[in-house]
Formats: sequence, structure tokens, C-alpha cells
Amino acid sequence: MSRPNPRRAWLVARTEFRRTWRSLRGSTRGIILLLGAGLMVPLYGLAIGGMALFGGSAVVTADPATLRLAATGVVGGLLALVTFIVLQRTIKVNGNPDAADGLLTTAPYEDILAGLLAAEAARLFAVLAVPLLALAVGLAVGTGLPVLGVVVFATTVVVATAGVLLGYAGGLGAKLVAARSEFVARHRAGIGAGSSLLFVVVWVAASGASGVQLALLRAATQSPLSWPGELLLLAVPTVAADPLAAAVAAVVLVGGLPLGGLVCLWLADRVWYVDPVQPDHDFSADERTLSDRLLQGWVSTATRVVAQKSWLRAKRAPFTVQFAITPFFFLAFQLQTVLLERTVPPTIPLFAGLASAAAAGAAFTLNPLGGEERVLPLTLTANVSGRTFVSGLVLAGALPGVVLTTLLVVGLGLAAGIGPGPLVAALATSLVATVGAPAIATATGMVFPKFERSSVGDREVVVPSGLAFGLYFLLLGVVVAPGAGTFGLVVSGFGLPFATQIVLTGGVLITLVLTAVGAGSGFLYAANRIGSYRLE
Repeated sequence: MSRPNPRRAWLVARTEFRRTWRSLRGSTRGIILLLGAGLMVPLYGLAIGGMALFGGSAVVTADPATLRLAATGVVGGLLALVTFIVLQRTIKVNGNPDAADGLLTTAPYEDILAGLLAAEAARLFAVLAVPLLALAVGLAVGTGLPVLGVVVFATTVVVATAGVLLGYAGGLGAKLVAARSEFVARHRAGIGAGSSLLFVVVWVAASGASGVQLALLRAATQSPLSWPGELLLLAVPTVAADPLAAAVAAVVLVGGLPLGGLVCLWLADRVWYVDPVQPDHDFSADERTLSDRLLQGWVSTATRVVAQKSWLRAKRAPFTVQFAITPFFFLAFQLQTVLLERTVPPTIPLFAGLASAAAAGAAFTLNPLGGEERVLPLTLTANVSGRTFVSGLVLAGALPGVVLTTLLVVGLGLAAGIGPGPLVAALATSLVATVGAPAIATATGMVFPKFERSSVGDREVVVPSGLAFGLYFLLLGVVVAPGAGTFGLVVSGFGLPFATQIVLTGGVLITLVLTAVGAGSGFLYAANRIGSYRLE
């Protein structure tokens, strides 16, 4: 293991940064991100600087315990945020160098890793530089203590850099586990999705409960986690900071940077040069699957084969459909109530059912042609009509969706203790949406098809376009609005001029009619387009 060559590391970092810049400028999504960052970063900087400026006088006179809580929160929150962001990016995007086969045979991996880390740090500080500088300047001017501004800026920069190394090392560690463990490699999409969802739930729960935040901060101030905050308090003359704790924190932070680099080098050597395990996918042409036994005689062979193809592909390469879990992230605020108040809100059964319905529609039908990728010419020339092909895709999403939706709605409905009438209405609305959503999605996927490949983790795959997502969710929201609206009115105890059962039944019937119209027209549109589609 040799020291990185600064020149080669700089070339790698510059190339990575240029590639990021070009990818942002070359896509609609990238332009939107650039415009959003160009607008929000200065606004956040102005807000942070303003709060630091006007709150500076309070820093000098504040209670030492309160300042210690604030300092611990700033340092700990920044470290946790940076670590999580870099960890996610390392696992999904930057854990392996681009064109690794050529790059790793022409340059030492130490130089490549140094360049990747430098590029990641440059991307991070391109976003954090303005807010951190605004915080430091605001505190310096507001408190009249220039030294405090310098200490705050230097400390936050070092903490953010430590977060980059910690997050990158964690990401490489996760990739090493996935490369060595067949179980993790086979289920890594589900593990990643579950971890991300769990993080969102915990974050929402913590951010929505000031008591939880305060309890965590107070616990942190009684542990070595508060020692980096002592560095900030040394610059406040009204607080008796602990010089020994501050010195230890400084040594750990500064000394931990090269140690973190060594850990990243050790992990990169094992991740980049390892032959990852390949889960076995045995296939028998004579094997009768569960879907064969259930659907034979009810569904044509061609339709069943299209559905089975979709399920098999999702099983072998789950990253190709992991975008379908997005609707479940909207349950985070409902789960916050469950975690904090230890009660199941009466609206969560319907929310969960509609999230399952939206996921069922998005999984296989939101990009019918683009999802075929390299086998699209074979699909178009096969002896399968457009209606049969769309029927198979709809079946692939609707069949497992109906099972999951039923389990979620019934289970959560019983846990919430809602009455039989609202429970049946929630289940009926969710099931109608689950059956109709895939057909609606096929139409939006044909209106806005996408054939370009995108990076998902360390792989290139075709995912549905953002416009198709937006139109799909809009149409699905329109068709479920009557059933969902009447259910919400009933369970919220809102006074209704008509009998509850009549209102619930009316809402479900309107949703059923709208879904039938939307799904039927969407199915016919997609089937006709696919049946007449020609490659240019």
C-alpha cells in the first residue's frame, strides 16, 4: 500500500467532477437539480446566517447547559447527515470507479480512491460551503467574537470531511458484504429499500417530537459524543468548557482523517478486486410454478408467460423494480403517529392500501416498452399481440398487489379498530385501485416512454420517466379521490347529512366507475400502441 500520487489523484478527481457537471447539464432532471440548488442553497445560507446573527447575543448570555446541547446538536447532526448521504451515494453510485476494468489496470488503486474521495468532498462542499460560512460569519458578528466564527467554520469543515470518510468506508463495507454473502447479494435491493424506509421513519419520528430530540441530545452531552462540541465552547468566554475533552476531540477528529483514509484503502482493495458471488438461478423448463397451478385454465398461456417473465426478472434483478416502493415512503408521517402515540390512526389502513396499489401499478407497467431493454426487438416480433402483452404486465402487478393490499388493509384496519363499514370501504377502494392501477400505468408509460439507461447502484438500467410517474400518480389520485374522500370524512367523525353506509358505498361506486373508465381506456390505448409499434 503506497501513498497516492497527487497528480494522478487530481486527474481522477477532476474527471469525476467534470462527469458530474456534464451529467447534470445534460438532462432535464439535472437542470432541475442545479436550479433548485442554485435557489435553495443561498436561501438556506441566508436563513442560517440570519439566525446566527440575531441569535448571537443570546449565545453570550445563554445557560451553559443550553449551549452545550446546541453545540452537540450542530456537530452531531452535521456528522450524521454527511455520513448518511455519502453512505447512500457510495452504495448506489460512487462505490466503484467508472470504467473500472481499464482504470484499475492503468493506475494504482490508491490514486483512484484518493481522486474519488476528493471529488466526493468537492461535491459536498459545493453545497455546504455557503451555509457553513454563513453560520460562522453570523455567529462572529452576532456575538462579537471573531474567534468563535473561525472555530465554528474550522470545526464544521473537519467534521464534514470526517463524515465523507466515514460514509465512504461504510458504503464500501456494505458493498464488500454484498460481494461476499450470497444472501445479501440476492436480497440487497430489499435490504436497501427497507433500511432507507426505516431511516425515513426514524427521522420523521425524531424530527416530529421535540421531546425525543431533547432526550437524545441530553444523553449525548453525557457521553464522549459531546466532546467535539467543547471545541466550539472554548471560544465562548462565558462558558467553562472542558479543555481536555476539546483536546481529545481535536486529536480524534484530525487524527481520524488519515485513519479513515487507510480504512477506505483497505476496503477498496477488497471490494474492487474481488469476484462477487453470483446467486444461483436454476431454471427448469418442465417445472410447474405456483402461478401455473393457480392460473392455468383461467389465463391464457401467453399472458401467463409474460407475467412470469416479469416476476422472474424482478426476482433475479430486484434493482429493476425498486422504484416501485416509492409510494410507501408517504406512510412515514402516519407511522410517526404509531411510534410516538402508540396508537394506529384510523386513516392508515386506506393509506397503506393505496400505497400498495400505486406500487403494484408502477412495478411492471409504467414503462412497458422501455422495460424490455435489450430484448425489445424479440418482444415486438414474437407471436404475442399487444393486448396479450399488456394483459401479462397488468397481471404481474395486480396479482401480488391484491394479496399485499388485502393483508395491509385488513391487518391495519383491525389494529386501528375501525368499524366493519369503513373497513370494507377502505378494502374495496384499495382493491379497485390495485386492479386498475397497472392498466392506468401502461397508458402513461406509453405517453412518456423512456429507453435511455440510468445508473441504479453500480448498474445501468432503464427506469420509467419522471413525467410518466407524475401523470400516473395524478390519474390514480383522481380515480381514488371519491372513495378515499368519503372514507376520510367518516373515520374523522365529520357530520354527514346522509347515512354513513350510503356515503361510503357511493364513494366506492364512483371510484369503481372512474377506475373502470380509466383502466379500460388506458389498457386499450397501450395495447393498440404496442401492437402497432415499430422500431426505427
